[in-house]
Amino acid sequence: MALDYSTGPIEERSLSRGIQTIDTSSLSSLQAEVARKIIAMMQESRWSIGDKISDAALARELRLSRSPVRHVLQFLAERGFVSQTENRGFQLARAMPADEDMDALVPPSEVDSLYERLMRARANGLIGNEASETELLEQFGTSRGTIRRALMRFAAEGLAERRQGHGWRFSECLDNRQAVNESYAFRTIIECGAMMETTFHADPAQLAALEDEQRNLLNAPLSSINGSEWFEANANFHETVVAWSGNRFLTQAIRRQNNLRRMTEYAEFTELSEAGVRKAATDHLAILEAIKLDDRKLAAAILLRHLSRSTVTVNAQKTTG
Repeated sequence: MALDYSTGPIEERSLSRGIQTIDTSSLSSLQAEVARKIIAMMQESRWSIGDKISDAALARELRLSRSPVRHVLQFLAERGFVSQTENRGFQLARAMPADEDMDALVPPSEVDSLYERLMRARANGLIGNEASETELLEQFGTSRGTIRRALMRFAAEGLAERRQGHGWRFSECLDNRQAVNESYAFRTIIECGAMMETTFHADPAQLAALEDEQRNLLNAPLSSINGSEWFEANANFHETVVAWSGNRFLTQAIRRQNNLRRMTEYAEFTELSEAGVRKAATDHLAILEAIKLDDRKLAAAILLRHLSRSTVTVNAQKTTG
């Protein structure tokens, strides 16, 4: 059962072309995340008005059960963005403006905002390895319930755990050169090895979705991309490719690495150049093209070069930062 990290209602306001902000405070954290992903697909014109939206296909693409996907589609149907019929299921009923900022369309909840503040504070050394809820309450000036729900989200992602007695212990950050090098070396073994598994099979719908996501990053101005959006797209690419190996243990390993990277890379996005974003997206698209051609040796070679180059870039940031 998904934990509910939502807080009180968000005041709705009109955006361009009569679109209202979408208040997701009634959704769980997982459902709100799914809503943002589906809305992003609508902004990318994945469907035309009247096209069928398959909850089963979306569930496969997002690697979730159908339940949270159906709940979100019903939520969007109540707000007029999709329609639901007994025979055809869900259909797109209203276009989503492509030029509207996601945070304007779906404002983050108080817990979502605190989660990102905690992430940056931890990455920048403003929170130690251990902290109590009272200390965090005083530091961030919010309610105890909000602090606790944000910490529960950290715990669900393997980024923190309750200490015996009281307080919380945070996971190690990749905040030094040795930790970064060890992480990239481990990822190279896992990710390149996953591609060479005999059970490796790319899901066509997921591959197409990754290509769309990476092309959008390639063409979008850097000012329109926020740190969390960049990280999630990056992490989603690497986790999806590893998941195509069909090996659950490899998938668990890369998911753990993504969680360790999350804290540090949220904070370091401001140091990322437009050329860096373009190069990463270009590499990702080249890897996907090689996979489509069933040339997994080439895909693994491009991935190895990509990870090696990323190691050098991150180490340079650690040296000059």
